[in-house]
Amino acid sequence: MFPQLKKHKEMLESNKEQILSMWLDYDIVQKTLLHHKLDITFYREKFASKVFNYAMGVIDSSNKLGDCPVMGVMLVLFKKKNIPLADVFMICVHLKNALLHFANEHNILDNDTLRELAQLMDYNFNGVIKEYVYLYYHDTYEEIDSSCVTVEEKEAMPVIEGVLQSSTTSALSYLQEIEVDDEMIAELEELESDTLDAIDEADTITQHSLEEAAGLFGHYAKVLNMMLEFGELEYTLGMLSELLLKTPHEALSEEDKNMITIYLKAIISDLQSWRMSVFITQEAEDIHYLDKTLMSSIAQLQITLMPQNEESGDEIEFF
Repeated sequence: MFPQLKKHKEMLESNKEQILSMWLDYDIVQKTLLHHKLDITFYREKFASKVFNYAMGVIDSSNKLGDCPVMGVMLVLFKKKNIPLADVFMICVHLKNALLHFANEHNILDNDTLRELAQLMDYNFNGVIKEYVYLYYHDTYEEIDSSCVTVEEKEAMPVIEGVLQSSTTSALSYLQEIEVDDEMIAELEELESDTLDAIDEADTITQHSLEEAAGLFGHYAKVLNMMLEFGELEYTLGMLSELLLKTPHEALSEEDKNMITIYLKAIISDLQSWRMSVFITQEAEDIHYLDKTLMSSIAQLQITLMPQNEESGDEIEFF
């Protein structure tokens, strides 16, 4: 699909840090991230770097075009911070600009390379816009009683083709198609119990409880890594595990500690329910029935944990 870009893939990958710097050094990108109190170092490491890696995988066909799990996680986080779609587009479009700038500087921007770069980025932007609109309007669809909506009103609502009417997969059907490591699933129950005990035995969040939670979510990410259906959830839990390990509990305010406790318990409770209904009782009619709730809770906890830029624009040292 991208024969010209394949020729230059090694050059692009070897200059990854330069391209990322070009992307995030655009004045409008810096201002947009700072305006929404998103730490630039955090964004570069957790999102920009991985979006670039995924795009390189699309070039050699190891990844699917327009189906980047990192992008989905990023958009959930953006929605939680109420970042407007126009700002999301402004951040994302400058990766395309940086790639074009780099290709031009290195004299590889012929007509075919230009066409393929545009195709690669534009398909991804199309997916970003559809997914972000869906995130904003999905609650509206769920809350409205369809029997009370006229045909005209239904037609007036923004419909994201293939998303709202997507088919579901039951636990029974799913488990017939994959091999499950029963030991890893059983270990999840023990880790859940240990983590909840660590949270409950102290009056506040401790370094021990943060480490126990990080271990639990990291183990869940490993389990999900063996299943192709849960790319976004796997990445989100993995990132949350890293954040918890890098969070010094003594730097947290009491309010933050209380919020972290609430979200940790909610996430663990949802994961327990999902594990039981999919792998133990196998009664879940849709293996993704808790994805939205989990992603929302995890995103809110990540916002509490992640570094914040000061209004002056100075970056907080976190890593």
